[in-house]
Amino acid sequence: MKRHMTGKKKEYTIDRDCMIKKFRVGTDDFKKLCDEGGYFVDKTLFIKEIIDGNEVTLIPRPRRFGKTLNMTMMRYFFERSEESRAYLFDSCAIADYPEYMKHQGQYPVIFISLKDLKRDSYDHFIKATKAEIGRLYREFLPISESLPEAIRDRYLRICKEESPEHELYNSLKELISHCYHFYKKPVIVLIDEYDSPMIEAFSKGYYNEMTDFMRSWLGAGLKPEQGQVLYRAVITGILRIAKESIFSDLNNLDVASPLMIGPYADKFGFTEQEVSRILTAFEVEGHADIIRDWFDGYSFGGHIIYNPWSLISYIQAIPNPPSPKWLNTSSNALVYEELTSGGLLIKRDLELLLSGEELRYPLSENITFGDIGKNPVNIWSLLYYSGYLKADDPKFAEYDPNLLTYALSIPNREIFLAYRQFVNRLYETGTISAGIKDFISFFLENKTPSVLEQTLSDLILGLVSVYDVAKLPEAVFHAFVLGLLANLRNVYEIRSNVEAGYGRADILMIPKTGSYSIGYIIEFKSVKKEGDGVKAASDGLAQIREKEYMAALLHAGVPMEKIVKLAVTLQGKKVTVKKE
Repeated sequence: MKRHMTGKKKEYTIDRDCMIKKFRVGTDDFKKLCDEGGYFVDKTLFIKEIIDGNEVTLIPRPRRFGKTLNMTMMRYFFERSEESRAYLFDSCAIADYPEYMKHQGQYPVIFISLKDLKRDSYDHFIKATKAEIGRLYREFLPISESLPEAIRDRYLRICKEESPEHELYNSLKELISHCYHFYKKPVIVLIDEYDSPMIEAFSKGYYNEMTDFMRSWLGAGLKPEQGQVLYRAVITGILRIAKESIFSDLNNLDVASPLMIGPYADKFGFTEQEVSRILTAFEVEGHADIIRDWFDGYSFGGHIIYNPWSLISYIQAIPNPPSPKWLNTSSNALVYEELTSGGLLIKRDLELLLSGEELRYPLSENITFGDIGKNPVNIWSLLYYSGYLKADDPKFAEYDPNLLTYALSIPNREIFLAYRQFVNRLYETGTISAGIKDFISFFLENKTPSVLEQTLSDLILGLVSVYDVAKLPEAVFHAFVLGLLANLRNVYEIRSNVEAGYGRADILMIPKTGSYSIGYIIEFKSVKKEGDGVKAASDGLAQIREKEYMAALLHAGVPMEKIVKLAVTLQGKKVTVKKE
């Protein structure tokens, strides 16, 4: 269904889903998108949910998932303006709700984005904040004429960016109050990417000062006693920073976590139904499998969600093949820093993810930056909220019936490549980089066991401390090798702990179609006494034969003469490999 409508200055033709002519990659201003004929997936019922929702709402979602576009959409819906903006919504889903359309154009709206306030020091942050708040105050400059002289002087100091730091603490609270009394209407506050400068502060060493500022600024502006003058406040970001850090004064705060079923769950990113309509509109239905493989895999509040930025970029680039579009975002630096500084268990889990395995951990909805590296749960929570993990199948832990855990996995091929990028950087040192090449060539060229022994020994010493090596359990060593084998996924199907013959093989490597026709069976054996590595490896080969693990490779079409059996042991820093 289409409606033809005329605005004051130009005509607009907008279909039922606000899907107009073509994507405008990088455009996150709702009005500009519509005025320029951009293709817009209708998320206007987000406005209805905000009206029906809590006074103050925090919505954490990954970067590039449409947060800023939704925030500007709300601005143009609610904001008082000289020229009507109702035409932007006349053919959208919200137009079917007249009682909600009554709110259109009725409120003073304070819109502020913090994404550009990242600075290398706290002093520079304060300077940038003075400029941003000064700009905001200048938007409402006519208000100053109605203020008492002393308050007007402070207002104008902020406009001129001349106010001392302490006057900034109450700047949001005072602007809300001024707007309410001037317009005789409660105020809507929209704060986009609130955590962007906080992430930067953490990496640059002034996180505590930043926390104090944000607690004062947000706490004063949005606390419950502002209820008479504040209609709604919506805050977006990537993370929910722990309440005790900056939200301690906001008892009226509702957090719409992506883990929760309820409002807002399908309003960021594209649902399967929306993607289907997009593919039909652009006549690229034949690319559905590629798009699902590369950009699907997220689960927000029970909805299957696609990464919108990456999907749009791919469709715009057709017929070019897909490539990672989302990896060079500013949150990568923090993610990489935490992964590389993590301990042995983090490296083991990272390698399990790369091999296609799931992890099971609780996820913390409250993240305190100072504690991220102290607990693996915090690191996986950071990865989940940043868009690098999918969380499914919530279950209470067997060891703690009050602790909810999730099955964590890599959501799609694009994010798999991000992890590979992290691992490649982790392994970039000369010895490690050469070791990985030798590891790969051992399997592709079917080299002698001594090559694998030396390669694994070098890699372990390069990536794990000597102390950790001494206590490295078989399961962790298994996961370590499994992670390295992720480099061979283009030519091998890697299976771990899989039923084979009359038992369970540690690792099976089934060659994909192509020239690498050798299949591998790998068995890990623990060594109990010094000097028993050779015997344990021999026992491993015997186990492969006796349990007939070869049956799985034979069933996959690998002939017996192309099956190589490997038994691997680790004792201290010595690796032993037996092969037949």
